[in-house]
Amino acid sequence: MTTAVLAQGGGETTNFLLPNFTIVVEIVIFLLVLFFFYRFVVPPLTKAMRERDEMVRKQVEERDRAVRTLREAEERYAASLAEARGEATAIRDEARADAQQIRETMRAETDREVARLREQGEAELAAQRAETARSLRAEIGGLSSDLASRVLGRPIDDGRHRSTVESFLADLERGSAKDAEGVR
Repeated sequence: MTTAVLAQGGGETTNFLLPNFTIVVEIVIFLLVLFFFYRFVVPPLTKAMRERDEMVRKQVEERDRAVRTLREAEERYAASLAEARGEATAIRDEARADAQQIRETMRAETDREVARLREQGEAELAAQRAETARSLRAEIGGLSSDLASRVLGRPIDDGRHRSTVESFLADLERGSAKDAEGVR
């Protein structure tokens, strides 16, 4: 029907593949638009995409570097903490050993001091006992002689009486010495 309409209008027939060159103009305009896009739109977009890719790559590298740095810091921290714990354990063990040694030294010094004081006390006690025995021996002999003279009503021979008193006191001292040794 189109052919019939055209035939009536001027008798001119048109090629349906290339109708009045409009398609060529459209193709040229399309190519110009493509050239314009390729020349002026695509390069800035490509540049922006490259910059964005570069920025993302840098961020990934920085993140990886930060993660590595964090892991290294954690490892150093863990190593330092383990070393500090080891040192603390060594110091604590050394302090315990020092305390034990000081305790033993003080105990030994105290034992020596106690032994020295005991010996000194025993020596003083023995000296006092000997002094007391000497003074009592002298006094007891005289007192017993006076008492015996008063009881008997006559004087007593001092020589014989003194030897009796001294033998009695010697027996008494031997018994006291045995008792003192038994107490120790």
